Amino acid sequence: MTSIASETIMVTLLDPTSPPRELSNPLANGLNDIKGKTLGFLWNNKPNGDKLFRKLESLIKERYDLNQVIYKQKPTASIPAKSEIIEELAAKCDMVIVGLAD
Repeated sequence: MTSIASETIMVTLLDPTSPPRELSNPLANGLNDIKGKTLGFLWNNKPNGDKLFRKLESLIKERYDLNQVIYKQKPTASIPAKSEIIEELAAKCDMVIVGLAD
């Protein structure tokens, strides 16, 4: 007859979830109408993003009477836009479409 010694093993379980984050920056109020407004585009420099933005501009202009369209771009997708670019878009545009992914 063989006997096996019983060992007590301590296991620590970690919960990887975290509570929801509170937004420190509130979202901008939406626009009721974009007629006569200035639209901005911030391109992340991914291939064909400029073509997509030009098509979006065309579609939006067909439907809405925009005042102006402003284009800005980042040097690469992997770095944030310079604060000067963000500040200029915020100062001059009523709305901005940002390219964030492929």
